[in-house]
Amino acid sequence: MTDTLTLRAAYVLPHRDKVIDGGWIEIGGPRIVEVGNGLPRADRGRVIDLGNAAVIPGLVNAHTHLELSDLQGKIPPPKSFTQWLGHILAFRRREAGKPLDRAVEKGVSLSLESGTTTVADISSTGDSLRILPNLPIRKRVFKEVICLEPDKVSGVMEGTIRELSSLKNAVGAYCDVSLLSAGLSPHAPYTACPKLYLGCALFAQGSDLLLCTHICETLEEVEFLREGTGSFAIMLKALNMLEGWRPPGMYPLEYLKSTGALKGPWLLVHCNYLSGKEVKIIEETTSSVVYCPRSHRYFGHSEHPFQDLLKRGINVALGTDSLASNQSLSILDEARFLHENYPGLDPVEIFSMATEGGAKALRLEEKIGRLIPGMEADLAVIELPSGEGTVYERMLAPEARVILTMVAGRVCYDRYSLM
Repeated sequence: MTDTLTLRAAYVLPHRDKVIDGGWIEIGGPRIVEVGNGLPRADRGRVIDLGNAAVIPGLVNAHTHLELSDLQGKIPPPKSFTQWLGHILAFRRREAGKPLDRAVEKGVSLSLESGTTTVADISSTGDSLRILPNLPIRKRVFKEVICLEPDKVSGVMEGTIRELSSLKNAVGAYCDVSLLSAGLSPHAPYTACPKLYLGCALFAQGSDLLLCTHICETLEEVEFLREGTGSFAIMLKALNMLEGWRPPGMYPLEYLKSTGALKGPWLLVHCNYLSGKEVKIIEETTSSVVYCPRSHRYFGHSEHPFQDLLKRGINVALGTDSLASNQSLSILDEARFLHENYPGLDPVEIFSMATEGGAKALRLEEKIGRLIPGMEADLAVIELPSGEGTVYERMLAPEARVILTMVAGRVCYDRYSLM
C-alpha cells in the first residue's frame, strides 16, 4: 500500500489532444505520478471513484483584480470606459486605508469553487501582494505601477521593488512559496510613460518576473495616444497627470514597442482593438493575449479578434477581469459564454485556452496546464450532465458543475465531501 491517492472518473482529459474513457490519475504529494485507464492496480493506495465526471487540468484565470471583489453588481454598465474608471477611483478613495483582505479572500474562494487553480492577479493597492501568499491557490501576482511623469519614475520604481521584495519573505500558516510567482504591470499606455515601461522591462530582465499591461482596450485609448484628445485626456488632465505629456501619435502596441520595453514576450491584456501592424508586433514578440469575454460584453466592445489571433498561432488565454465588470470569477463561465456565442468554435479550442493557453501565458507551462506524470497536481473535477454530445460539450453545458478542485495535490474545494 502506498500513500498515493488515485482519482477515477468516466473521463480524464490530460491535455487538449487526449480523452481517456474510464480513466484514472494517481497523485503523490504535490505531483502527478501516473495517468491510465481501466482499473487501477490494488497497490495504488486510496482510490476514489468520481462517477460520471471529467477530471481536467485546473483552469487558469490569466487576468483578474481580486482587490475589487467587493464591487460585484455595484457598477451598472457605463456609458464610457472612463465613466467606469471614475467609479473605481471613487471606490478606492472611499476605501483608502482600509485593508481589502476580505475582498481578496472572497475572490480566491469563488475561484476555487469554480475549478480555477491558478490566478494572475493585478495588485493596485498592494493588499493582494500581502494576502495572496497565504491563500491556497496558485498565483502570479502583478504589482501595478502608474506614472506619466518621467522625473517621478525612479521613485515609483524604488517603491515597487520594495513591495515585490516583500514576497520573498512571505510567511503564514498556508504560505507555500512554490505556488507563488510575481510580475510587474505598468498599467496601460495612458498611465505609463516610456521611461516607466522601459524601467519595468529592465528590472524584469534575468528574473522570473513576467511583464503585463492593459493595452488596446478601448477606442478612447487609441484616440488619446494618436491625437491626445478625448475622454482620457479630459480625465487625466482633471487628475493633474498630464504635465509635460505629449501624444506619441501611434497605436498602443506601436507605442509600447517604441519605448524599447517590448524585447520579449509580454502578457497583453484585452487587445480588443488591434491594427494589422499591432498583430504583427504580437507575433514577432511571441507575446500572449488575454481575452476576457464577459467583461468585453459588459463594456459593449466590438467583436474581439481572438479567433484570427488563434489562426495565426498567437497564444490566447482567458481571464475574467474583476467583479466590477463581471458576474463571476469563473473561467468555466467564460468558456461557456464562448461555447454559447461562437457555435463554430471548437470546444477543444476553448478548453485549451482555459488550461494550456493560460499556463503558457503565465510562463507556468512546465508546471501546470496538463495532467501528465511529473506535473503539479492542479486539477478540477466536473460532474457531467447526462445526454448526448462530446465530453467537451457536456462539460460546457449549464448543468455541469465543479465538484472538486485540487492545487498541488491539496484539496481546496470539495462539494460533496468526497475526500
